[in-house]
Amino acid sequence: VLADPEQQVDQMASLTSYWGGFGSLVVSTRHGL
Repeated sequence: VLADPEQQVDQMASLTSYWGGFGSLVVSTRHGL
């Protein structure tokens, strides 16, 4: 049984925002060095 599509989309959105913030942090750190 698949999970609730709406819940899955919400989980994907939170994951995307998490990795987006992590990526920007890495980029800013590299430019800082």
